[in-house]
Amino acid sequence: MPETPLPLDLGELEGRRFVCADPCKLCCLCQPECLPREVDFFRQHYPDHLVLKNVPHRHYTLSLRKGQGACSFLHDGRCQVYEHRPHFCRQFPFHVHLGTRVQVELDLSCRGVWLDRGEDAVVHGLRLVRGNEAVIRRTLEEARSVYRQFDSNCREAGLDVDVARTRDQVLSRLDDMTDLRFIAALLESSVEDEGLDIPQLMARPELDSGTMEDLSRSALEMVTDSLAANELFQAPVYCPPDGSWNLFRVAGNRVERHLMDEEGDVRRIEERSLSEIALRQPEGRDRRLLRDYLRVLNGRDSLMGYAFYLLDDYDYEDPWPNVYGGVLSTSVLDLLWRCSLIASFFPGAKEGEWMREGVIFYDMDRLDAPTLGAFV
Repeated sequence: MPETPLPLDLGELEGRRFVCADPCKLCCLCQPECLPREVDFFRQHYPDHLVLKNVPHRHYTLSLRKGQGACSFLHDGRCQVYEHRPHFCRQFPFHVHLGTRVQVELDLSCRGVWLDRGEDAVVHGLRLVRGNEAVIRRTLEEARSVYRQFDSNCREAGLDVDVARTRDQVLSRLDDMTDLRFIAALLESSVEDEGLDIPQLMARPELDSGTMEDLSRSALEMVTDSLAANELFQAPVYCPPDGSWNLFRVAGNRVERHLMDEEGDVRRIEERSLSEIALRQPEGRDRRLLRDYLRVLNGRDSLMGYAFYLLDDYDYEDPWPNVYGGVLSTSVLDLLWRCSLIASFFPGAKEGEWMREGVIFYDMDRLDAPTLGAFV
């Protein structure tokens, strides 16, 4: 008897192409887990390059320079074992999320997906799923079990979590969500006890100084959580067009920019006062890019899974639309602040480049956030 076809969504990949673009090498900062068959190869040929880890489970990875820099196989911008690189290196920038279905998402921090050349992303995504169908099927059943428990918890709490309806409501206000006046109203309403009505929500009449101060304060609270890393190497990485690896960290009332090289050596380049990094309303092509990115986020099961994760963390006490509205509004503020951060340290961006660089800086961290379900 043939197996039931996988419930597969490749919508995020449609119309996109990708190519590995020099001199990025952003993926070489990731420490890939090695599959059992890959461990055998590296143990035989490169035993000094294997690292055994026990968290979150027992597994082997490839070593990093000085335990913190680039992959130890990266030399002068080239992978020395490219033909034998691990599965997870080959998979990047694709992420396979499993919840109630299989969805392939695309890491927009990879510069190669912005060039509109190379391989068709849908073709690659489909090949990736087919080549790993057995483990995907097995893990999908585990993820569905988690979702069934989540649905049961929502029913017991009296929460109506209608994903399709929520997504449609957001799509109906997508243009408004590129307006800081609407984001201010969405953020304010999301923390109220009364259920949020996204279709009927009215934007603030104007962006007065008080509104901008509130938005800037909210943005700073979020980015401080992600940029105030105790360990510098846990700080977010931005890879500009020149291929350098920039680490940004908030320290006190200042934000520092550090450069890291292939050897894992880091040096502080410059710093700015946090007060110099100001939110601004996107316009023109930047605003259109933000709208397109919000459409992508709204369609991602991993983002919906993050909202589910928060709903569970809040003990199912908050109205569902408020939680999802809060996720979207804070995502916009985080992204816009990062856009301004990049513009401050790398001035001179043309129209459209400001938002593109912000997404490149932000999306990898967005995909790394906790989510209900699993990535394989």
